[in-house]
Amino acid sequence: MGESRFAELKEKEKQARKQIVIESALALFAKKPFFEVGMREVAEEAGISPATIYRYFPSQEELFHEAFIQDISFASIEFKTLVQKDIPASIEEFGIKFANHLIDNESTFQMMTYLMLKNNLANPVMGKFDSVTKIFFDLFEQLLKRHDVKNQNARLYSHSFIASITGILMTFRNYSLKDKKAVRDHIIKVIKITSSLYADQLINK
Repeated sequence: MGESRFAELKEKEKQARKQIVIESALALFAKKPFFEVGMREVAEEAGISPATIYRYFPSQEELFHEAFIQDISFASIEFKTLVQKDIPASIEEFGIKFANHLIDNESTFQMMTYLMLKNNLANPVMGKFDSVTKIFFDLFEQLLKRHDVKNQNARLYSHSFIASITGILMTFRNYSLKDKKAVRDHIIKVIKITSSLYADQLINK
């Protein structure tokens, strides 16, 4: 019994240290692009030696995956509020919220597109990434149901909408306009048009 409790305590301590490393990485990602952040820099931010950090994350890529998954999982809590409030958000509100989060968190968006486009992810990492994307598919499907959409293809519409918003961001994030505000305004305009098409098809019949 004593050995079991000791092992449990050691595991909790390990997870706590691992969390410090993740939070240190996210703090650095907020300052500059994630692909410019090295393991040595994260270790320094976390207050540990460069050698120690590899006890928790065998590679830089695994640390990036874990940081992204945690970051977007926390963000999903706000989206649940949009869906579950007494008067649920409109499709447009959901789409704009999703876009604004990724615009305001550039490193999160970069990590997401990196994971989407990389073709040789390890199975455990891909499984975690799939579970994160499923969160947003689930939430949008729930939103449709809150608006009394009983279409048997609701899940397919959910896939289509989330993919559409992500595609809009990828297409226009570097659009040749005069400044970042103009780029954001253009993205929001395109999302509003896209959202209205879904609303007209599914809700405003």
